[in-house]
Amino acid sequence: MFPSLSPLRSAALFYALTVSMVTVVALTGGSTAVAMTTPVIAALLMLLVVTRDGWRRSGWASLGLHRSGLRLWPVAVLLPLGVIALGGALAAAFGVAEWSPVGQAADVSPALWPAIFLLNVLYAAVTGSLTEEIGWRGYLLPRLTALGERRALLLSGLMHGLFHLPVVLLTSLYLPAGNRAVVIPMFLATVAAAGVLMGWLRLRTDSVWPAVLAHSTHNVAIAWLAGLLAGDETTMEYVAGEAGVVPVTAYAVIAVVLLVRARPAASSGGCAPAVHAAVAPPARAL
Repeated sequence: MFPSLSPLRSAALFYALTVSMVTVVALTGGSTAVAMTTPVIAALLMLLVVTRDGWRRSGWASLGLHRSGLRLWPVAVLLPLGVIALGGALAAAFGVAEWSPVGQAADVSPALWPAIFLLNVLYAAVTGSLTEEIGWRGYLLPRLTALGERRALLLSGLMHGLFHLPVVLLTSLYLPAGNRAVVIPMFLATVAAAGVLMGWLRLRTDSVWPAVLAHSTHNVAIAWLAGLLAGDETTMEYVAGEAGVVPVTAYAVIAVVLLVRARPAASSGGCAPAVHAAVAPPARAL
């Protein structure tokens, strides 16, 4: 349809498709799992129908699926885990919650928790986070680097956060606890700041897999936190949940450090190298 569409216009159209689809899912009572597949569906539509980059090897390479990014896997797991663990530790230390393992955590020896946690992360990565990250950090982020790395990291994180609003506002699937006027802005800040970390992992490795791992680690750690600590749901959300002060602050600190070290617009080359060939019109298709 539009083989010469610029990276930024491709990014804008991808986002419009994604938000439109997730809004339809929210309005029709669809599940969170269905809603979170919309980024990968939009990316596939862009690659196979709109720009037709997906009919060339370079188009698929632009998603960052062909490299493992293995060297930053430890960072991808440990930083989100550390952020959520810090929130839980402070909640327990200040009496907001108490240690009370339930469910999976209560059924097995604590010695097995690290292995089970990692298995949960891997399962969540391939069954959930991957479909989002192919869209956000696989397709969208590299095309936003035409704005410079810092702006791309910030904007992609913010766009990822705003994507959740139809589900948050139109259903009860997200953020059920707390004052909506407080938890929604805090949640958006968490996603935007965490998105900087996930985007940095993507750009530094030219691989989407570290971002997938960071995303799934965050989600699994939040779930484990609820299984290990007992306390007032609203207070826990304000302190250590996805809209909590501790995660927002910790992710914000990480984001600032990474943004300071990010490449300015003048040295970003206008577009990530892995995407450049995919977005520019080729001499011929494979």
